[in-house]
Amino acid sequence: MSPKELATQLTPMLRHYLEVKAEHPDALLFYRMGDFYELFFDDARTAAPVLEVTLTARHKGRESEVPMCGVPHHALGAYLGKALEAGFKVAICDQMEDPSEAKGLVRREVTRVVTPGTLSEPGLLDGKEDNLLASVAWNNGPGASGAPGVGAGAFLDVSTGRFFVRRWASPQEGIDDLRVLAPREVLYRSDPEGSGDRSAGSLPAELAAWIAHEGACASPLGAERWPEGRRAADLLGRQLGVATLRGFGLEEREPAVEAAAAALTYARETQKSELDHVRELSVRGSEDRLVLDPTTLANLEVFRALKDGGHKGTLAGVLDRTATAPGGRALRDWLRRPLREPAAIARRHRAVRALVEGSALRDRLRERLARIGDLERLLSRAVLGSLSPREAAALRDSLEELPGLFADLEGSPSELLAELAAADPAAPLAAELARVLAPEPGPSLAEGGAIAEGIDPELDQARSLARDSKRHILAREAEERQATGIGSLKIRYNKVFGYYLEVTKANAHLVPGHYIRRQTLVGAERYVTPEIKELEERILSAEERQLALEAEHFRRLVAEVVRSGPQLSRAAAAVGSLDALAAFAEVAARRRYVEPIMAPAGSPIVIVEGRHPVVEAAAAEPFVPNDAALDPESSQIVVLTGPNMGGKSTYLRQVALIVLMAQAGSFVPAERAEIGVVDRIFTRVGASDDLARGESTFMVEMIETANILHHATPRSLVILDEVGRGTATFDGLSLAWAIVEFLHEERRGMTLFATHYHELTELASLLPRVVNRTMAVKEWQDRIVFLRRVVPGSADKSYGIQVARLAGLPPRVLERAEEVLGNLEAQEY
Repeated sequence: MSPKELATQLTPMLRHYLEVKAEHPDALLFYRMGDFYELFFDDARTAAPVLEVTLTARHKGRESEVPMCGVPHHALGAYLGKALEAGFKVAICDQMEDPSEAKGLVRREVTRVVTPGTLSEPGLLDGKEDNLLASVAWNNGPGASGAPGVGAGAFLDVSTGRFFVRRWASPQEGIDDLRVLAPREVLYRSDPEGSGDRSAGSLPAELAAWIAHEGACASPLGAERWPEGRRAADLLGRQLGVATLRGFGLEEREPAVEAAAAALTYARETQKSELDHVRELSVRGSEDRLVLDPTTLANLEVFRALKDGGHKGTLAGVLDRTATAPGGRALRDWLRRPLREPAAIARRHRAVRALVEGSALRDRLRERLARIGDLERLLSRAVLGSLSPREAAALRDSLEELPGLFADLEGSPSELLAELAAADPAAPLAAELARVLAPEPGPSLAEGGAIAEGIDPELDQARSLARDSKRHILAREAEERQATGIGSLKIRYNKVFGYYLEVTKANAHLVPGHYIRRQTLVGAERYVTPEIKELEERILSAEERQLALEAEHFRRLVAEVVRSGPQLSRAAAAVGSLDALAAFAEVAARRRYVEPIMAPAGSPIVIVEGRHPVVEAAAAEPFVPNDAALDPESSQIVVLTGPNMGGKSTYLRQVALIVLMAQAGSFVPAERAEIGVVDRIFTRVGASDDLARGESTFMVEMIETANILHHATPRSLVILDEVGRGTATFDGLSLAWAIVEFLHEERRGMTLFATHYHELTELASLLPRVVNRTMAVKEWQDRIVFLRRVVPGSADKSYGIQVARLAGLPPRVLERAEEVLGNLEAQEY
């Protein structure tokens, strides 16, 4: 029997459950019933194994049996995490009135819908990573710019209020951004013509396919939920408090406006909030940033290790010595989007230098930073109405650190540090939090004790009554004894009469006239008075009154936090930037990094005694440093030869990483470095396939190489490792030869080209800007020793058999290989 057929036989509560579920068909419905959130019907069958709870049933064994499962309300966060990790959305339906006071069915409403991209619970978020909701829009016809087929993506972090858009000229640009930014959820318009189709029909096929298959939670929105045109522009303008979007560089009908408005609409719907902390929107272009595509970020292991996808063994893992969550997010953003303007880069370097040279200052700053919480996400919790008393105390304690933190930077020689120190520490809010909050409030208002003593006399009295009712009864008893002269008078309590006064019959003649007799016993009389009944009512309702008063004061306090949102956002940004700079300085001081000299685009890249930051940090032995020199006029392309295991790949990556670090604002692992800024870093290293798309290792290699050849500029840095190895020798050599020529004559970007094709070294005599370098080795008794030094010249052989011997191949195989090699070489010559 279907739920609809069952509806007429179900209780009012279950019928209401079905009504609410119909409004949220794509979410698991957590329905509050007392101390539990219950799930019924198909939701229960689906959720029970995911949440690891028992599937049971109402009316078990009857025709009207209803599957159900439940989770304790106090453990909601843990079960939300399990549901979201499994890719589900969750609609939370809460009780909106006290069941003891409800007449009929308790009123319930969905208070929010939790989705992967709108999550705000601190325990379910990685503090140092953004939690992005993406919204994708595409214009398949002429748009505001007159260019057909342009699109955009809007990216909103509900947990911090960060909001930006990216414009795309091609579907591949959109895919690259989505891969780099890794949003947890992607919105797009479905059913563009009312056909009921939930596919991403409004998007280019390749972009729609990526969204469908790459793992992020995909959330199609029907036309009625997708703002367009003027409606989208008005919605966005109201959110940002402006009459026109032109100040942001946006035109009314462009896809970026639709995407941003759709993200806002969806986040408002799910959070049941106006998102007052989202007051700024940035349009992120590529003009002032070093562009790193997903392949380059992966090949250089900036955020994820190629081996296991983990954080260990990555550039971020080495550089992230931040003490705060905003600092961690800022540092990752700088690595993902390094600067391109030498003057802006130099500002960061001067700030890092001041902190490297001022070790005592750096230590003080890092100690203070470690005591500062996540101001951005605490503000978001306040805006969304989910800030807890304990989180409010964390905000209070964090704000109290800011004046000292900023004061420590007074007189800094770095203009950037001075600017950060000028941020508003939100002192009035800090004072109000300190005044109103208890020193150590509990995790929830339901526990009481969130508000300080002395704030409200009525609250103090209610708290006192709730905490020590016996003392109040004894005090009243003493007052009555003194007033009546009855020394044996007692105040007692039972469930029938509540509190009452008991007087022995021997003292009955002393009872005042205003006492009201309630019961006669063998040896005593029981009385009540209006004062006693009032005290009883106050005692019995004291805890409830205490909680209500605390909630009222806390609501006012949270409203003050929300009103202080702009100052908090700016303070959080300052803390994040300062923490990232201090982390760069800490690593530089510990690992002997140097300040690079930055030069305009098109200038040479010269690195003296450079080191690979990740390999050096992990190695048990001292790292062998190497020089690098790339000059657009004389040594534009370096052809690097040498044996496997000789260190070619490490060398290529270390040069790219040093350039990336320098442009992000970090010092670099070298004795000296002069870096001509680059607009892009391209890499083609390693061997991988994409079987899901039917692409072989060689096909992936050619696709990545094609991307480089199409998009590299004279200001780019290109890293190519063993291009052409995935096919027949002559095919591969021919391709590698042609690629080097094309980079030399057409693209002219500075290039490191590692190869086993020794024939390519001839290009140095044919092309004026090609030079040869090789990994030095030493031969000894038919064995080789890897010196891991890059020297001028070229390798005269591959040393493949020697490397195979080191790898442990059987001697018989090695002997036969040498025999075959000798025959081949004899035929060649």
